[in-house]
Amino acid sequence: MAHEEEIKRIMEALVIADDKIVGEIMAAQGIWGEGQSARVQAARALKNLASTNQLEKGVRFYRLPGCKSEYGEHAKLISQAIARLKTNFPNSIIHREHTVIEVGLCPDIMAMVIGGQEANCAIIEIVNHETERYLESKLNVWDQWSGACQYLSRLFGYRIPHFEFIALREGESICDKLSLT
Repeated sequence: MAHEEEIKRIMEALVIADDKIVGEIMAAQGIWGEGQSARVQAARALKNLASTNQLEKGVRFYRLPGCKSEYGEHAKLISQAIARLKTNFPNSIIHREHTVIEVGLCPDIMAMVIGGQEANCAIIEIVNHETERYLESKLNVWDQWSGACQYLSRLFGYRIPHFEFIALREGESICDKLSLT
């Protein structure tokens, strides 16, 4: 299928997703029509990628080999946020659940969001069940880590002079919370 390479690139950012989310991204890029047609075409491409062991098929989801998630509520919310980023800022660089050994954190999303000539680096936490105290402790680690910008610069391959920390609750749009500078 002609679009399987693009689907594979999308899945590398998402890590785990269903055909609906993948189809929405492809439709937003103008590759497929919106709605059921995009979902059906995404399902076909995802199934083909799974048949060649490039993806693993779960119950109503697909994931990269090695991913252990079963696509529960938190994982779905992360995938939805990444999909919104890829839909609105297709050139963005996204790392999902990337462990930062230096500070012992694994943010839900680390993103270099690129929109035209503007860009922003963001650490994004999906906070559907976290307590305010736990979230504040994560924010404090990022605020107090003197090597954060250097680490992010190496990770993304761009000079990162500053970044923002975004707590995203269910129902909130990542695009509304993100500022491009």
